[in-house]
Amino acid sequence: MLVEDDFPLCGKWGWRGILGVMSELGRGGKYGGFIGTGGSGLIIHHSLLPILMHTLRIHALKHSPIPPSVRRRPADIIIQDCLLGTDVLCPRDAERPTLVITSRLIMDHIGGGASTAIGRMYHAEKWRCGWRHPFHGLMQADVVPV
Repeated sequence: MLVEDDFPLCGKWGWRGILGVMSELGRGGKYGGFIGTGGSGLIIHHSLLPILMHTLRIHALKHSPIPPSVRRRPADIIIQDCLLGTDVLCPRDAERPTLVITSRLIMDHIGGGASTAIGRMYHAEKWRCGWRHPFHGLMQADVVPV
């Protein structure tokens, strides 16, 4: 499943990046991919969907059983954390990466002035085509060069 929102792909090289990520996901052992920013460009493996739906519902409850020490986050951040295996309710594999990313963002972040995080604003040129992926360098992420 690809959640693409309203951000366009970055040309033919962006499409090649998607194909590279999908090829890597096809080898198995990964929960998904991430090629954009925020909630855009998330690729979620079908095996993670039931866990992710449950996790999102638990986080959304007014009287959530999640300890108060766990900070509240917008849905897109919860999904990212789940794909990385850092959310307490999601599976984690300490031995190998669980997420596939592109080395650079391959979706154009045309909504630069908006964010799901309260009080967060970005410069209009930030997180555009070609920016280094913010998860590049994380141990939980395999990188497809673009």
